[in-house]
Amino acid sequence: MDTYNILHQTLKNIDWPIIGQNISFYSKFNLTKEHITRNPIPIEEANLESQLGRVDELYTLISQDIDIDTIAFGNLADSPENHFFVNNLAKNITGDFKQLNFACVLIENIIELKSTLKDYQKEEILFFLEKTQRLRQKFVRSFRNFVEKDGYANLEKHPLLAVKIQERNNLEAKIREEVHRILKSEDIEKRLQFSSFDIINDRYVIPIRSDSYNGSIGIIVSRSSTGSTLFVEPTTVREYANKRMQIIAVIDEIINRICQDFSDQLRSESKLIQSLYHFFLDLDYTLTQAKYSYHHNFVRPEISPNNSEHIENFFHPLIENCRANTIDFRPSHHGLIISGPNTGGKTVTIKSIVLCHVFMKLGFFVPATKAKLRPVEDIFYFDSDYQDLSHGLSSFAGETTAILKMLAEIKPNSLVAADEIFNSTGSDEASSLAISIINHLTQNLSAMILISTHHQLLKTTMQENPSYISAHVGYDFEKNIPTYNLIVGTPGSSMALTIFERLSHDYYLDRNILQNAKSILDKKYITYEKLLQDLSQKKAELDSLLIENRDLNNQLKNQRKSMEGVLFLEKQKMYEQYKSQMEKQVKKIQELREDKDLTVKQKQKKATEFKSMFNSQSPNQNQAQVFDVQPTETLQEGKTYFSELLKNDCVLVSVNRNKATVTFRGKNITVPTESLYTPLNNTPRQKPNEKVKINVFQSSAVSSVSVNGRGMRLEKFQSEVLSAILSLQNGDIPYLLVVHGHGDGVLKKWLRDYLRKEKDLTWAPEDGNDGCTKIEVIRSS
Repeated sequence: MDTYNILHQTLKNIDWPIIGQNISFYSKFNLTKEHITRNPIPIEEANLESQLGRVDELYTLISQDIDIDTIAFGNLADSPENHFFVNNLAKNITGDFKQLNFACVLIENIIELKSTLKDYQKEEILFFLEKTQRLRQKFVRSFRNFVEKDGYANLEKHPLLAVKIQERNNLEAKIREEVHRILKSEDIEKRLQFSSFDIINDRYVIPIRSDSYNGSIGIIVSRSSTGSTLFVEPTTVREYANKRMQIIAVIDEIINRICQDFSDQLRSESKLIQSLYHFFLDLDYTLTQAKYSYHHNFVRPEISPNNSEHIENFFHPLIENCRANTIDFRPSHHGLIISGPNTGGKTVTIKSIVLCHVFMKLGFFVPATKAKLRPVEDIFYFDSDYQDLSHGLSSFAGETTAILKMLAEIKPNSLVAADEIFNSTGSDEASSLAISIINHLTQNLSAMILISTHHQLLKTTMQENPSYISAHVGYDFEKNIPTYNLIVGTPGSSMALTIFERLSHDYYLDRNILQNAKSILDKKYITYEKLLQDLSQKKAELDSLLIENRDLNNQLKNQRKSMEGVLFLEKQKMYEQYKSQMEKQVKKIQELREDKDLTVKQKQKKATEFKSMFNSQSPNQNQAQVFDVQPTETLQEGKTYFSELLKNDCVLVSVNRNKATVTFRGKNITVPTESLYTPLNNTPRQKPNEKVKINVFQSSAVSSVSVNGRGMRLEKFQSEVLSAILSLQNGDIPYLLVVHGHGDGVLKKWLRDYLRKEKDLTWAPEDGNDGCTKIEVIRSS
């Protein structure tokens, strides 16, 4: 079992077949899909940083909504014949126009990449640009004179074919004219099964009823399945058809010579073409890594120089709304021992940490919000399900065999993970054997270990060793369910009896069963497990209290800062209004002073009126605006919040780290969590009573009829578009233009999918520009 086999056995055990399929969805070539799903190759440690840098550059371009797929792989048809032609170019094979076009597009697309990829493989791209210059001048220019970029050949545009193509076309026109004449002739018309001709085996034939045929009409080329219709080539047409076949044979011969000449030009640079081809394969692989990482919120890992590790908010990519946890390893730590209740998240926690290492070893970003990982040589993961009755192996024997093979082959500085190690044999024996193997791996091979267990001796021993982190998965004692939180510092109880008691309520079993089970257990064991359970419960209560106090403290601080900012803005606004009113009054007084037509008493009366009006418009405390929302720290599903982006109330559906899904007007919308605020009371916010006013200004939040989504992240784009659509539906704007870019970008895909579900909206590309969508409301007549 070498390194390659150890890693691939681990991939099978950590759900890679499913993960690989999800990743390969983003690939262009089937070769890349097979590479990822069946044959992922680990990156050497010396090349790991540069590979992560390449993924990072593409990740950044994707986040800017740049359509790299179209730029890099546009017109590259993914067919086995095209790949075979390039790979065997040096073996004197001749490609057809489709295969030659595949090589031609490779040469052309490298030019487009130079302006898009600023740093990605810069020296390699410049090398290809220089080395393919002769091919662009000689091969590409000549080839593009008559072959389109999609591989369609306009043969009549080639000088060697133009005459013969025209000759063939003229002859085919004569044949069709003659066939139509025959079909309309009185003698033939009454013999026809139906009044049209067909082409069978390059022969123009007419359908004659079998009971009306005679040899003077022509030669029978084919028959219908029932035999009632004979397809006959008319005698007068046959000579034309024979001449046509001769011309076609000459055309095919010229085409073969043309393809041979172009293939020879490429063959002279076969090594260069193949290197260019492999560059695009590598780009497809790296772009797949970047797209998967971007769409699943992965983060670029930092390579730890001293064996320390920090993985913040790591999660399992296959589990929706997976509980995120954080773990820290100092350089002196050898590993992690996890205990706690069944179905509490031990397996998911170990698999998630292993996946972080696997992803980094394969050159991917990792499922976390921040990560610093030590590079490892091998990665070995096994669980307790190794029973193989076909070879006479019990679960324990199968697990032992797997571990022995691993011990014989694994290299130093590796990662070894075991889910519920030796769970199929006696607890004390299993613990002693596990401790011995762990000591061998860490002391002799400098391995990092991740172990989950229910064994009491193993939990106790590792808790006392400062070289290991002891942790357990949490349990909500009020709701009587697991929390999936990783709690570092203490082991946890397996809580088998507690879980059995909870589940047994649904079956109305005799409670004596549980009491008898407790009486059978050794009192020391019960005391130890009860101690762990009580400790876990107390810690959970303390953590809950600390979080509550911290949230309250932060809430008060944020509320104070928020209100200070709001008051400042309100004061500034009122000051500007008051200043404007004062300037108007000063102007009126100045005009009144200069008015020579009024008497002194009239001027005094006017001045009194100005003063009264000015005092009534002066700002006071009753005119200050009341704000009834406040920032929030903890979001609760099903609760109502105020969305800053939607400018309205909405109901929280779910939270996934820094993104929240909310329901607004019957639609699910994704918004940043930081844009949600908590109402200070549960009563709807009321506007003060006011007289009816005519608003001569646009009341919509959208200042124009367009939304430019280029460079936006998906959440921001969704919020902008939905806000604009609300204005459109309210009649504030006549139509809406949304710029999202060409190709199959995430912005365009989301918008079109959303609009297809909206029955009151109609949309189309703006003036044929598929990078911009025009949206209008369907008005009822």
